[in-house]
Amino acid sequence: MAGLYIHIPFCKRKCHYCNFYSLASVKFKPELVGALLQEMELQKNYLQGEVLDSIYFGGGTPSLLNAKELDIIFDKIYAVFPVDEKAEITFEANPDDLSSSYLQMLSKSAVNRLSIGVQSFNDEELTYLNRLHTAEEAINALKKAKDHGFSSMSLDLIYGIPIATKESWLKNLEQFKELKIDHLSAYNLTREENTVYDLLIKKGKYAPPDDIQGEEHFKLLLAFAKENGLDQYEISNFAFDHKYAIHNTNYWRQKKYLGIGPSAHSFDLLSRSWNFSQLKPYIESINKNKVPAEKEFLSKTDQWNETIMTGLRTKWGVNRLELKQNFNHEWIAEFDQITQKYIQNGQLLKSNESYLLGEKGLFFADGIAADFFRIDKP
Repeated sequence: MAGLYIHIPFCKRKCHYCNFYSLASVKFKPELVGALLQEMELQKNYLQGEVLDSIYFGGGTPSLLNAKELDIIFDKIYAVFPVDEKAEITFEANPDDLSSSYLQMLSKSAVNRLSIGVQSFNDEELTYLNRLHTAEEAINALKKAKDHGFSSMSLDLIYGIPIATKESWLKNLEQFKELKIDHLSAYNLTREENTVYDLLIKKGKYAPPDDIQGEEHFKLLLAFAKENGLDQYEISNFAFDHKYAIHNTNYWRQKKYLGIGPSAHSFDLLSRSWNFSQLKPYIESINKNKVPAEKEFLSKTDQWNETIMTGLRTKWGVNRLELKQNFNHEWIAEFDQITQKYIQNGQLLKSNESYLLGEKGLFFADGIAADFFRIDKP
């Protein structure tokens, strides 16, 4: 089984914190859709005939696609790739795009899961992030989506917003609980270079993220999850009743996926490739039957580092027996030494033959993973 990702790089306007490739314009949308169709033809052998168990429309804002555009994209997907009849087909959307008529259109399409970018149920925080919707619009959109038959949904929330308080963050979580959504993705606000947020910080108009506040909000999130039976299966992702996101779980468990569109990434177990992050050059190249991408082949060291990094992010952790099957005994011996340090301080836990982050280690996942990384010798 493998995954397919479709990148739609258009937005009504850019959020202050966002560093994903997108444009605050829908200019060239028809040309982009045509290029997506052509790239699928050009890339049809990338997954070597593996059946798709997940299709994910991300962005940008996929909910700027109209019914005709979505239909022809789906027609091409099903014509080019084998798709499992139970495939998870996720569509990212902003609350302000989810009118009753748009939801009606989506409900008639192949989409069976929505990922809705709420970010906050607090109007002041939404303004701070430069979101277009209000808290009330977000709540109404989620309720309408359920009324139109979307029982499988995820919503995004952001914590660590400088103007937020413990109380406002807990209210966000309580609102999520009240809406009875089965999946939550919660992200710590980060300062990414060349974003509007970064520029506002440099100008002294916004405060930078506070690590202490972020950790405090994260601990409140973990406590909320534990109290409400919400399963944290990845650092930023939580689900009720094992309603894990198949597409993202495939990323973390290192399954193959193909990315279509400008800036989209692909992975075939042995290499990674990524399309150029410029719309016009992307379209022009595809129209010449050439995928505008860069590619890197993964060395054994790269494979080790990625196995550690992705495994530690999840509830399944890093399995030592699987490491032994794929890497040499010297690396395993060093792995065993490092794990003992983190087990002793409570940041790592051992479960059978797997090592996973304990609660003390979750907020420091990147640093802990980096301690296990190897560097290719020149």
